[in-house]
Amino acid sequence: MISPPIAGSYDPYFDTYISKVNGKDPIKLLAALVLDFKALLSEVPDELENFRYAEGKWSVKEVVGHMVDTERIMCYRALCVARGEQNSLPGFDENSYVTTANFSSRELYDLSHEFGAVREATLSFFKKISEEDLDRKGIANNKPVSARTILYIIVGHQLHHMAVLKEKYLQDIL
Repeated sequence: MISPPIAGSYDPYFDTYISKVNGKDPIKLLAALVLDFKALLSEVPDELENFRYAEGKWSVKEVVGHMVDTERIMCYRALCVARGEQNSLPGFDENSYVTTANFSSRELYDLSHEFGAVREATLSFFKKISEEDLDRKGIANNKPVSARTILYIIVGHQLHHMAVLKEKYLQDIL
C-alpha cells in the first residue's frame, strides 16, 4: 500500500481530498472507484444529465467532464514531478475549462467511457511508480507537491464529487 503524504508537506487546501482516502489503499480505490462511478452514472436518467441543482452550479455532465479534465491534469503533474521537473507547473481554472469544453453537448455515456480511459492511464502510471519517484517534490500552481500527494488528491477528488452527485443531483433516484 502507498502510504499517505505527511501533513505539512503539501498545501493544506488538499487536506479535504487526502483525508477522504481514510487509510485505504489508494491504488485499490482507484481501480474500484472507476466501476462504482460508471455504475452511478448508468443510473442517471436522460432528463437529469444536464440537471443543475442550483443556479450557477455545474450539470451532471459538467461534473463528470470536470473530473476527467482534473484527473488528466493531475496525472500529468504527477508524471512531471516524478520525473524531476523543476519548472513550476501551471494551475488551471476549472470553471473556464468546463465552460470551454461544452460538456453538455456530449453524451453522458461517452464522458463515462472517457473517464474510464483516463483512469486506466492513471492506474498504469501509479502501479509502477517507485517510492523514490512518489516522494520527489515539484511545484504545481505555485505550491510544493509530490506524486504521492497527487495520487491521494486524485482519489479524494473522485470521492468528493461522487458524494456531491449523490447528495445534490441524484438523491431522489438513488
